[in-house]
Amino acid sequence: MPAIINVLVVDDEEVVLQSVRKVLKTDEEHEFLVDAVLSATEGLDLMGRKSYDIVITDLMMPNIDGLQFIDRISQTDPQTKVIMITGYATMRTALQALRKGAFDYIAKPFTREELRNVVKNAARIGRASVKAAEESLSGGPVDGAKLREYRSFFNQTYARILSDGTMYFGVEESFLRDIGEPLSIEISATGASVFQGFPFGAITNANMRVFNLRAPLSGRVLSVNREAVENVGLIREEPRGRGWLLHVAPTDFENEIGNLGL
Repeated sequence: MPAIINVLVVDDEEVVLQSVRKVLKTDEEHEFLVDAVLSATEGLDLMGRKSYDIVITDLMMPNIDGLQFIDRISQTDPQTKVIMITGYATMRTALQALRKGAFDYIAKPFTREELRNVVKNAARIGRASVKAAEESLSGGPVDGAKLREYRSFFNQTYARILSDGTMYFGVEESFLRDIGEPLSIEISATGASVFQGFPFGAITNANMRVFNLRAPLSGRVLSVNREAVENVGLIREEPRGRGWLLHVAPTDFENEIGNLGL
């Protein structure tokens, strides 16, 4: 039986609301029950009377904008997964949304598959995240010096800062627990440029769901860890060890490092 997922869509364009309704069709995994409103004020009113698993909201709206809306949701229902839709997908606004607690963001114009993938990923992770958080608290003592070598991008990916100033990018263990068994991975090629907050690759899990991997910092790819790409089990077994993905030379380290957590 499909899991019931309550979704609230907030956008001041009726055509967007209609498009999202059409995309979120029930399948064998999820039954989406969608409410749609034209303003954040209406959205907050509905949230006061009903619990939602996922909120999809526009960034630019009158009175209460998308970022302010995320703040209100974080205060009243922090377990709700928020997806930001925007035609203004600058790194600044994307990072603001993620820092305020958004699950992900998607830029207009988006395809049906792009939106559906992000929403289904949020639905699946929403059900697994509480258990994963509890498990993560049961670990042993942490090596502070080792911890400082690693900087995390919203608990999804990490940058390991090497002694020569270059970095390894990889996937955080907690994120791997959330998405389930990895099946395959695609990542940027040697010589490619990657940009903080934007995808440098994607990982497909055993249920054929695709999850973007966002770059923790901007840089140029020096090499790819082919061993990990060809043996995805290594990513799961040693995510901060031999399971690293990219070796990267940073291009804007000083300006961007402050956006990352430990």
